[in-house]
Amino acid sequence: MLRIAFFETDITPAPGLIVAGMVKPPKAERTLWPLHGRGMVFDDGVRRAAVVTCDLLCMEPAVAAEVRQALADGNGIAAADIMLACTHTHRAPHAAGIMDEPVDWDYVELLKSRLAAGMRRAVAHLRPARLRAGHVDAPGWNFNRRPVYQSDRYGEQAATHGTQDKPGFVRLEDEADHGLWVLLAEDLTGVPLAGFVHFACHATVVGTDPVYCSDFPGPLAAGLRERVNAPFGYLQGCCGDICRTNTAEKDLWQRSGQAHAERMGAALADKGAEALVAAVPVKGDTVRVERTALRIPQRRVTREQYELAQWYLAKAPQDIDQKEFTRKLYGHDYTFWGNDATVQRWFCHEAVGMWEHQKRCGTRQVVEDVEVQVVAVGDVAFVGYPGEIFTDFGRSTRKQSPFAHTLVLELANGWHGYVPTKEAFRLGGYEPRPAHSSRLAEDAGYRMVDAAAAMMRRMVNGKGSGA
Repeated sequence: MLRIAFFETDITPAPGLIVAGMVKPPKAERTLWPLHGRGMVFDDGVRRAAVVTCDLLCMEPAVAAEVRQALADGNGIAAADIMLACTHTHRAPHAAGIMDEPVDWDYVELLKSRLAAGMRRAVAHLRPARLRAGHVDAPGWNFNRRPVYQSDRYGEQAATHGTQDKPGFVRLEDEADHGLWVLLAEDLTGVPLAGFVHFACHATVVGTDPVYCSDFPGPLAAGLRERVNAPFGYLQGCCGDICRTNTAEKDLWQRSGQAHAERMGAALADKGAEALVAAVPVKGDTVRVERTALRIPQRRVTREQYELAQWYLAKAPQDIDQKEFTRKLYGHDYTFWGNDATVQRWFCHEAVGMWEHQKRCGTRQVVEDVEVQVVAVGDVAFVGYPGEIFTDFGRSTRKQSPFAHTLVLELANGWHGYVPTKEAFRLGGYEPRPAHSSRLAEDAGYRMVDAAAAMMRRMVNGKGSGA
């Protein structure tokens, strides 16, 4: 018989820590919506697994490994059987080294302590339960952020956060995935215990205020709690190329701020409640876990790029043509629509940093261990990818999944930067531009999807490690 428990714990630190996810990050002066860690534990009498989500931007793989071990210790669960994901709020402390800011290890200790205490509470309260799963479309709240324009030199080129009224607009690179999934655990009498809600959108709605904030997942989780009378955790979908702004609107900021985050959270909570009305019982109660570590090389910065970046940082005149320099250094027209000096310096620093790191390996490739994990409970599969994954990979994963319900999570068990499609690499823009935030080989996403699909097939065929 399947037993389930859920925990929820506040992981908000005291004011004063730098928040992650922007070029000039501020220190948080107050809390708008608290940061939470939430987790669901599944136990079929043979194996125990858990899915845990935190209101953080992302975690370095080494940080995620430490936190998973802290969650596992003394709780009858292997660290490898825990999927640890982030909601990708840009208003939380550093659990990864982003834009030269180091990991805040004091905060990581706080995180480990509070999550471990939550896991202990959950394990102590495992109880017989069953799951229901539902799905609806929720359009109007997430949009592809990569408009494509006709270039006078390179053909089609993408400019992240451009708008459709700019000269030469041709199309959007892709469509947003509007799917919203809800998974609800109930006791054997039908009383709701806890749940997860799953959607795909960058958690960047609140804007640039100096606050700790869970962004729209905060009011979304709170809204579902009110509607269902049970706590919910937010599972971030594949949103590397998806955000809250509609490029058909001239003002990209009109869908920003606290009020819009509240509207978005409430609307998505309504959709979640709608999904639960038509939710179906999850079949089966076997808990299975598979994972694999892919050896994926980094893309290499060339000597020419390194020398150009050094020149720019040391000598670039104020009146330099930023678009022409972007073309020379990057081979594309755009990073964001506006090729400004701040962004250029940021990516020149990144090019120099990557070169210095990679040259220490000489002729050897720099290779990263990229973990792909699947946690299955009955005919529900949680697929975890450790990066900012483009939405097409989420669609492809679900298409190949043999499970009735497949939730594809990004930023699970670590962060290896953006994982764009080959089309995105061809078109350029922010997400594929070489940097610590975009460093894996161009086939990384395809390899991740293939690995997940193979694991899921083994699971349903009775050949997986948890079968």
